[in-house]
Amino acid sequence: MASKQAKKKSKKSASTTTAIVMITIVAIIAVTVGAFYMIIDHYLNLIEYVDPNDTAGNILPGGDEFDTENELGDIEGNGSATEPPVVNHEDIVWPGAADITDLEDDKLINILLVGQDRRSGDAERRLSDTMMLVSVNPDTNKASVISFLRDTYVQIPGGYKDNRLNTPYKNGGFKLLKETIKLNFGVTIDGCFECDFYDFKDIIDILGGVEIDVTEKEAEHIRSYIHVDIEAGLHNLTGEQALAYARVRRIDSDFKRTERQRTIMTTLFKKFKDASVGELKNIADEILPKLATDMTKSQVLGLLAEMLPKVSSMEVKTFSIPSSGTYTSAKIRGMDVLVPNLVLIRQKLAEEMLPF
Repeated sequence: MASKQAKKKSKKSASTTTAIVMITIVAIIAVTVGAFYMIIDHYLNLIEYVDPNDTAGNILPGGDEFDTENELGDIEGNGSATEPPVVNHEDIVWPGAADITDLEDDKLINILLVGQDRRSGDAERRLSDTMMLVSVNPDTNKASVISFLRDTYVQIPGGYKDNRLNTPYKNGGFKLLKETIKLNFGVTIDGCFECDFYDFKDIIDILGGVEIDVTEKEAEHIRSYIHVDIEAGLHNLTGEQALAYARVRRIDSDFKRTERQRTIMTTLFKKFKDASVGELKNIADEILPKLATDMTKSQVLGLLAEMLPKVSSMEVKTFSIPSSGTYTSAKIRGMDVLVPNLVLIRQKLAEEMLPF
């Protein structure tokens, strides 16, 4: 009888111990998950979230502006600068939907990086002088970085007149810019991230500079632009120097300017793709407050979950739109512009540029 009671007590004791262990494990998991969520939420809250449907600050159709002072000069930097032919805007015929390639890019993650020409203390939205598409194929772990040249002449939906590609962002923010890229190039943008020139400088400094091999002409421009002593050769550029480097175009072309911008991006990618969690946390604390996005917190979280595990092994290629042979130069509405061949560009996007 005593033996049976002892066995019952032993079973009860074991059961109680098991329950305590299970409760402890669950509690630890709950605390860990809760702490992890709080950390993630902290970083996500550092970003500025912009409502894409907020029309405050928009320029309504009819208030279109045309930047007639921004001349292209030597378009491809080959020393053959000529005055482009004057073309009436009514003579531009855009291809219909039946004539152009439909890009089925549902499997791609398409993020547009926007650099606007806004200066310190300026609250007004400005022209998007840098538009860089980062397109990722999660299945193949391939990515493309594609610069859209700001002087490209495009159709702008919503009742706006045809204009340079850098105007939709100023007129209607992320929403109008995304709609313009979709209308002309067929690319569906999943989300945008934006910073201005001053934030760009700060970001480069936070990252410890960017190592760039500077040519003599580039060094001469940087010296004249920011009055700093720099010669040709390999340099770890500061934020101010990197911005001057990224804005160079008078010595060659806008094609080379966007190439320099892609060089900065890919160099930074290589520098930090194998960074430790600690390093990334320290960087995130300072960089994220300088970014604005039209994505929601849950969308950004989903993007990070999809991308971060694959970054270190990602294969990246770079391109520009329009590319050589896919545009003509013209003077329209008093502006020097690049008129894109949308049929050829969509073919190139489908066959060469996007990481299908």
